[in-house]
Amino acid sequence: MDANKSDIKDFIYTPGRFFKIPDFQRPYSWDKVNVLNFLEDLKQAVKTNQKHFFGSVVYVNEGDENSTIIDGQQRVTTVVLMLTAIYHILLDNPEKSTMHSDEILENYLFNKKDYYKEKNRIKLRTVTTDDEIYKQIFERANISSNCRESKLYRSYEIFYEHFKGQQSLEDYVKGLACFQIVKIFLDSTDDNPQKVFESINSTGKPLTDGDKIRNFALMLNNSEAREMVLNKYWKLIESELTEINKDYISDFFKYLLTAKLQRDVKIDQVYPEFKKLFYSKIDDRQDDKDKLEEFYGDILNNLDYYSFLKFNKDEDNDYKLVSDKGFRLNYLKVETHFPFLMSVLAEYKSKKIDDETLVRIFDILESFLARRIICNIYSTGLNKFFAVLHREIATYQSEYPGSNYADVFAYILANKTGDLRFPKHLEIEDNLENNEFYTQKGIYVRYILSSVDDSSKESKILRQISEGTLPLTIEHIMPQTLNNAWKKELGPTYDQIHDKYLHTLPNLTLTGYNSKYSNNSFKDKKTIENGFMDSPLVINQFIKKLDIWDLKALQKRTKWWLKQIDKVWPVPETKFAPKIQETEIIFAEDDLMGAKIKAIKIFGETYDCKNWIAAYKLILEKLFENEPEIFNCVVSDEFLPRYIKTTEDDLLEPREITGTPYYFEASLNNNYKRDVVAALLEYAEISPSEITVLLDEKA
Repeated sequence: MDANKSDIKDFIYTPGRFFKIPDFQRPYSWDKVNVLNFLEDLKQAVKTNQKHFFGSVVYVNEGDENSTIIDGQQRVTTVVLMLTAIYHILLDNPEKSTMHSDEILENYLFNKKDYYKEKNRIKLRTVTTDDEIYKQIFERANISSNCRESKLYRSYEIFYEHFKGQQSLEDYVKGLACFQIVKIFLDSTDDNPQKVFESINSTGKPLTDGDKIRNFALMLNNSEAREMVLNKYWKLIESELTEINKDYISDFFKYLLTAKLQRDVKIDQVYPEFKKLFYSKIDDRQDDKDKLEEFYGDILNNLDYYSFLKFNKDEDNDYKLVSDKGFRLNYLKVETHFPFLMSVLAEYKSKKIDDETLVRIFDILESFLARRIICNIYSTGLNKFFAVLHREIATYQSEYPGSNYADVFAYILANKTGDLRFPKHLEIEDNLENNEFYTQKGIYVRYILSSVDDSSKESKILRQISEGTLPLTIEHIMPQTLNNAWKKELGPTYDQIHDKYLHTLPNLTLTGYNSKYSNNSFKDKKTIENGFMDSPLVINQFIKKLDIWDLKALQKRTKWWLKQIDKVWPVPETKFAPKIQETEIIFAEDDLMGAKIKAIKIFGETYDCKNWIAAYKLILEKLFENEPEIFNCVVSDEFLPRYIKTTEDDLLEPREITGTPYYFEASLNNNYKRDVVAALLEYAEISPSEITVLLDEKA
């Protein structure tokens, strides 16, 4: 290896040589900011003749004609694009420079000598997709729309637009001599150029882990093995995962490694974890084609699963049973479950999961995600949960032979608590009236609203919304601004009704009428062109039956929505039940921290309840039903007014106690909930033993 000082102009000025960007390199990635910064540095260099350090260029000479650039391709390509733009300008406007266009062409861009047999003599040969784009740019051919969107063309266009307004263009070509580089020449016999590549501190854009994996995969010691990996596997990977200016390689390998290792792999851990996996399978047998085929064949299988989940691609109809379900999950732009579903699809492909089970898994997962969206539960912890979920299911199946994968999956979800919980009926009901659903992401709102119509068929409405072919808008039935007609219709408490229900799901629908009519009266919204009376949508059939939209109508639609949610996204049933050790404790007396609730018994009635907030709400409501005067003590008590109030203003996480004028603080830990209930029971002179909790724990 030799290293010496040079400049970028001298490096590119090599008549008779070609520059080749090897296939393991990433496509051109400089954007507008990078190019404009380069131009500023160049203008300063022309003005002051001051040297500017431009980084390093690492290359290998392969015979007399080719130089393969190992590192520095972004900088070299940028300079070639600049020279190409100046060359094209001088073809049309030779007066702009004392340097002739042919001088630029022959010295920096094209090899004209007769002894070159190749038809294409362009000096720069870049990576697969970029190479064709650069040829179009160089030849000034009919530039395709894809080419115009590429970063290569956009950079060329910046240079062309800038220099066509300048004079003395030769100064800018000469100015490249101020851009100092360190040339690092690797002899073709040098050991492991891969390590040299990794150790270089480039001044360009940092390499992604996907870039590093590409480099690593195509730097095998054995040339035949390297060609086999490139042509049989890596070209497929790259064609599937790269688009113009987009690259999903890092994301794909993140999910693949998470599925393989059954732990959450962070994006900056992808490359080192890939190397570990490679060496664990291949070790130093890099010429063992069978081992390489097995390793990369498995990667292609996972690429197939990822492409279905990410891009809805299924060319062989392998996943036609869940094609629509895959589209629906993909529409949400949530990917935390990808590693889990990649494991599921691998089980399905190997015949360990049958058709019915596969469909159930997708149904259960959609119910889980949809109900969490309705309750606006943050996705905190889902990455780690889905990373290990397949392993957790497999563990149960090994302990309980014959258990069904989907049944175990449903059991695990149904028994998660806290941020991982599967919202049940009480929580859904509470959020329908208290969650400002409209303020969530637009795709979430459209997904939930359209699902009422799409529940019994392929997602026709959602697909048209996604494609932009159906002009439906999200509509507040009771408008965001109340006019006098609406105030009269809502009654004397119109402001409270408006504040509470405006952005909730019961007040939202999809409509085809013009948004300028959104403040019209409810009667007008029904009867205008494309109004509710004309709407063929299932979601509007309930609305068109009503004559007035007031509090009672909103309450009725809350119950209607509960039925729709239970129909479209039911809580899954499961036949799987591991042996459970049950413990019954008194709610108001025992330590509840860390306990896992299974059911609650109040005044002799038992209620299934696996959520502490829902249990707490149920207790408070049942206490009021049993003793309507019980909350009178709240005003005079020193402790209770901090956690039960007539207004939600001073509560961090307020919940309404249905049937009362009170709200409770839901963000308390379990033992504070216990203390509130204990105080109320004492005032009402009710024995604490009237409220017990059934806890469960895996035996």
